[in-house]
Amino acid sequence: MAYAGYKKLHALIVDDFDSFRMTVSKMLQEMGVNSIDTASNGAEALRLCKAKMYDLILCDHNLGKGKTGQQVLEDLRYHKILDPTAVFILISAESSRSMVMAAYDSEPDEYLAKPITTRSLQRRLDRLMARRDKLTPVYRAINGKQFDVAIQLCRKEVASDGRFAAHCQKMLGHLYLEMGDVDAAEALYREALEHRSLDWAMVGMAEVKRARGDLLGAQQWLEETVQEHPLFMKAYDLQAQICREQGARDRLQKVLEHAVEVSPLAILRQQTLAETAMENHDVVTAATAYRKAVRLGENSVYDRADVHLDFARATATLFAEDKTLAKQYARDALKTLSDYEQRFGKQTDRKAEALLIEAQIAAGQGDKKLAEQLLEQTQSLLADEGLVLSLDASLELAKTYRATDRATEASELLEELTSLHAGQERDLEKIDRLLEEPVSHKNRQLVAEINQRGISFYEQQQYRDAIECFDEALRKFPRHIGVRLNLAQALLDKIDREGAHESDLAKVSVTLQFVTDTILPNHEQFRRFRQLQDLHRQVENKVKIGS
Repeated sequence: MAYAGYKKLHALIVDDFDSFRMTVSKMLQEMGVNSIDTASNGAEALRLCKAKMYDLILCDHNLGKGKTGQQVLEDLRYHKILDPTAVFILISAESSRSMVMAAYDSEPDEYLAKPITTRSLQRRLDRLMARRDKLTPVYRAINGKQFDVAIQLCRKEVASDGRFAAHCQKMLGHLYLEMGDVDAAEALYREALEHRSLDWAMVGMAEVKRARGDLLGAQQWLEETVQEHPLFMKAYDLQAQICREQGARDRLQKVLEHAVEVSPLAILRQQTLAETAMENHDVVTAATAYRKAVRLGENSVYDRADVHLDFARATATLFAEDKTLAKQYARDALKTLSDYEQRFGKQTDRKAEALLIEAQIAAGQGDKKLAEQLLEQTQSLLADEGLVLSLDASLELAKTYRATDRATEASELLEELTSLHAGQERDLEKIDRLLEEPVSHKNRQLVAEINQRGISFYEQQQYRDAIECFDEALRKFPRHIGVRLNLAQALLDKIDREGAHESDLAKVSVTLQFVTDTILPNHEQFRRFRQLQDLHRQVENKVKIGS
């Protein structure tokens, strides 16, 4: 049935091509729409939306230079410019899975693929505008926090089995949970699932379990949802939220990795994955996700200054773990640093931090002279401005001292920071990663538990499990000499028992080389280190003779 209210609508068409704007304008005029504005780019669309309230917005995804259509929608919602009753339709000629997933992820009212015809557009608009008119009282009630009124209106539509009963059923479940009526929500979701497997109802059941404190039950529902409906992104988002509540950071990272594999253009998930991976000391994953987040952040309302610095920081750190990948990312990281002030404004402390990170990248690339110059430039800037560095910037200074072979100055600074932040557990946890052994209570306990588990496996001659434990400890605390020596010993015993593999020998070499570069003759583990060095040489000689 054709919609009767087209004459009353105020419409906006956004596309960078004049011909498309004119074509769609003509289509809307044929339907009866008289008030039509057009915009050729995202900035113009936002300006118009701030000045006038539109009932209908048809926006192309690719708008040329500047914001995409998806970013326009995100901006409108972020700044609460878009009226809850407005209909936003995203249009695109692109059909790649990542683009389509990104479009659905941003949840426009409809997604249309080009080319479009008057008939196909009107068929969609007839349904969307009729739903909008019918449910406007519900949207208004929700927007005004009158949830009890919204519930009554939704119940009425569901009971009448009206045209929009299914849509109201979804909203009703959310409203019940918002009001704390978990029993009513569960009854609604179970009834919906009696007929067929519905992604929204399965996630709703997970919300019910979560509201009752049954996080295991919630995870089971979500795992089932992901298996049956792998493109339903809300399932991944709720999984991630529950992992955060449980403090399960490793599992959180796996959920986010799976989510960005399905929908790689979602900036917020890439940012969260990067931050989570960095907390888990998985620098490779962190640097990769930060790089994607920086690229996705161009023109996005969700772009953040700290993400840009963190990408460069992760790249600098990556040189110690994967020099080949670090060199690939270095160019983008350095450009990110050079563009930082223009993009986010001048801040002396951030400039100092950026210079220090740039110095570390230069050192990683083998340009120690440039690294020294950047360090001196930073010190001059601090002296001129009389600036006291934040903890994060001070840690970058310590890393830069190490990168420029100033180990004594790095050690003195870390000792000073440890003393200055004594008793401040969160600060000490940040400092821990640069120390040989952690000083925070939480991390001392953590490394002891992982290390002891590894020793237990080693004593049972379960060398692979022992190596996995020591690797886990070193991901979190890479400078821990005791754990490094435990790893080397487990690898050497595995070689003795199972035979030499090139990867194991290379890993022993890298592990012992790190200790060679950092251990002092008066260290309590120095004698053991020498013994493992001798054993390693014996194994290498044996392999050479055998070959």
